[in-house]
Amino acid sequence: MSIIKNEPVYEFKDSDYTHPRHIIVSGTNEEIGHDLGNLAREEYGTKLCVYDDPVYAKARREYLSRNWPEMLEKSKGVLKAYGLDEDDVIFDGTTLPYDFYDSTRGVSLGANTCSAVVLPCEKTDTGATFASRNFDLMAMVLWSELIGKTPPEGAHNCWERGIVLETRPDQGYKTIQVGGHEVLSPWIDGINEEGLYVTAFHDPWGVGGETSPSGGMDVSGITMIQSFGYILSTCATVEEAKHLILRNHLTQVLINAHVLIADRQGNATAFEIDQKTQAYVFVDRKAGEPFFITNHPLHLFPTPDTFPEINMEAEHNSFTRQVLLNDAYARLKPPFKREDATSLTDAIHCAFIDDEKAEAGPKERTLINVNVDLSKPEIDIRWYLGDVGPVAGTNHIEDRMSNFYTFGF
Repeated sequence: MSIIKNEPVYEFKDSDYTHPRHIIVSGTNEEIGHDLGNLAREEYGTKLCVYDDPVYAKARREYLSRNWPEMLEKSKGVLKAYGLDEDDVIFDGTTLPYDFYDSTRGVSLGANTCSAVVLPCEKTDTGATFASRNFDLMAMVLWSELIGKTPPEGAHNCWERGIVLETRPDQGYKTIQVGGHEVLSPWIDGINEEGLYVTAFHDPWGVGGETSPSGGMDVSGITMIQSFGYILSTCATVEEAKHLILRNHLTQVLINAHVLIADRQGNATAFEIDQKTQAYVFVDRKAGEPFFITNHPLHLFPTPDTFPEINMEAEHNSFTRQVLLNDAYARLKPPFKREDATSLTDAIHCAFIDDEKAEAGPKERTLINVNVDLSKPEIDIRWYLGDVGPVAGTNHIEDRMSNFYTFGF
């Protein structure tokens, strides 16, 4: 067994929304893929994605053999766990999705979602890179309820069954990926033993198959979701991650995203795919300045003077959050502490009475809040547990979050 741990992160209560598990795997990539495949099939009810035509499976296998052989080995293990030949051309062994219902192709997510901040290491109390992020998504059954369908009986809500997957392969960096809905490549946060941090955010300007399955179909190359694990297992710095991205072909599925990458040296960049040209572009943090990322492409709207007109009552609007972050940052005084990063993301925490007024998605909540000090190869996480009630005189809902739990090497 390559799975050496599979335990609840905390003692679950019936009233808790999220029930995350901490899973540790170790061994060869094929062993890891095989055992995670069995876990996904037996405990999460995962069904493998199907390719539109065998040509996609064959070409993808060739691509992975040249560019990411470690994922090819994992996929062989996954296929074997499902009783399939390692050269199967029908099913996609590179992804193990779960708790997605009524997946379709090309339906827009239609909502603003996540946010993150990176404090300037030049102004922190230890010289370390501090970052925090809110993972915001709809606290409902995906994708059924979001697209107006009745979910199947027994369906699980978004991120209800979260995963913290720690991978210790016999080759490559050790990694921790935090997310849900995917056993092999949990999205949407990750860190490796070198202190490289990767996280992603919805980009409504992006081009891709939102609300689609996570693999199979006509997917070629690697998906944006899978790229997080590729970067973390291979790269130690932002510069190395840029080169890796530019050497590969990325496909957008599930959600159109742009990506924050930060390292222990203080470098931070937003990786984005331009809507018109499909060029891969990077927007870097400037020395001495913080770095904020929400849901608009930074290469098109880099500074507040480039923003469209803003309605400040729309508190979850992507541009409004940038203004709120700038205002909150201006109230802080250096040297900055690690908790200052969390105070900034708390200032734009997502839980609203009137979602439409806030320009949030229906039942959208901050489902995960993350804090990292990249001088240490570890990640602190807290999860959404449920609502308490309206906050008088505001459009906010008070909610319950778990304590922070630390995962590291």
